[in-house]
Amino acid sequence: MGFRCWIILAVLTTSIVGKGIAQSIETTISLPAQASARDLLYNPTSNKIYTANVPDVGMPSQRSVTIIDGQTNGILTTLQVPEGPRDFCHNTLQNRIYVANYFADTVTVIDGVTNQLIGYVRVGDGPRALCYNSQDNKIYCANEISNNVTVIDGSSNTVIATVPVGTTPRVICYNSVSNKVYVPNAGSQNVTIISGASNAVVATVSAGNIPRGIIFNPQSNRVYVSNYSSDNITVIDGNSNAAIATIPVGDGPTALFHNPSGNKIYCSNVGAPGPNSPSACTISIVDAASNSVIKTLTTGDEPTAFCYSAANKKIYWVNEWSHSVSVVSAINDSLLKVISLGSGLVQPVDLCYNPVNERVYSANRLTYNLTVIKDTLLVVDPPPVNGSPLVCFPNPTNGVVNTNRNVVIRLYSAVGELLFTSSAPVNRLDISFLPAGIYFLKTDQGVFRLVRL
Repeated sequence: MGFRCWIILAVLTTSIVGKGIAQSIETTISLPAQASARDLLYNPTSNKIYTANVPDVGMPSQRSVTIIDGQTNGILTTLQVPEGPRDFCHNTLQNRIYVANYFADTVTVIDGVTNQLIGYVRVGDGPRALCYNSQDNKIYCANEISNNVTVIDGSSNTVIATVPVGTTPRVICYNSVSNKVYVPNAGSQNVTIISGASNAVVATVSAGNIPRGIIFNPQSNRVYVSNYSSDNITVIDGNSNAAIATIPVGDGPTALFHNPSGNKIYCSNVGAPGPNSPSACTISIVDAASNSVIKTLTTGDEPTAFCYSAANKKIYWVNEWSHSVSVVSAINDSLLKVISLGSGLVQPVDLCYNPVNERVYSANRLTYNLTVIKDTLLVVDPPPVNGSPLVCFPNPTNGVVNTNRNVVIRLYSAVGELLFTSSAPVNRLDISFLPAGIYFLKTDQGVFRLVRL
């Protein structure tokens, strides 16, 4: 359709859920031989999907990153990387992809435009998790064995600091409101908080037994830490650095996810991990305002990864040993569908969401492929007005959006937050100040999906 935008026949409200939308398996993407995808990343700037591939037990030593075109689902290239690719993060300023190589003690840097290897950064022992500080253009790498965090400058790809933390840091997250980095330490039962500006440790907060998952909630500036062996969640205030609540949840809390529709936290409770774990694994849904569990959903065997469709207001998670993906309404937390990924051993281990093409990708560890789930929206061309349709261009854009006539507009974020309202009809909007991603431009003639490069 060139520069013409698709128009969604719904407003940005709950009415979009369940009307003209259905989930189905669109295709399966086969990875290179014995490439077992363990982690996924979506690049919104280039509309690409990245898989971190490691060898399965007894298989040849496949250590690679496969890059997939989000438009066509075709494989663009597979890059060989050092041993043990475990986690990704995206430098949105330079459009670079960073990959933690656990057994090589390095981080691989990939160009998000050319798909070429830029180089490797030497970090600590056992790099396990990454996060990106968009305010200061820094990458943080949690090193599980050396018990520290390597800070990488996003412009030069050089190490600018090494920050000691607690024992066994396995996950990490960034607080974009207070510009802080949080590192749960599974061995020392606490969380290290690092200043994004100075790289100094500003606090160490006690957590429960074996803190295992972490998520930042930008709506309330709080950080949630799941404690695997004490069956609870520690809530940390982003301003004061204090633990302000402990929330009892199910057995073996692991993965966490923030649902912006209603400001809720989802916590997967996996019990004993592995194929023989109890069938009654659950998801605890926490109201972020009251820090209390408001609903518990029974899931398949071992739910371990989430993603969110902002356009369709849905939450997805994988059920590893049930070989399926669950789909839930983000508005009322009702189960909409369980999508089987096939018989036999599939073991989906991660998800990512492509908002440009309304697709969810599942990394299937034991079948060496990705399942592509399509959310089909009821869409048509904009209706003609005075003989011509309303169009917006260019789309995607790196800053300015134009329309072919004056209209009153409202600009929304991908999670439905109102960002701007014009006081009079306009035909031009500058969104260069916004980060790369998906936005919605609402007019009296419909809602246009915009892609900010």
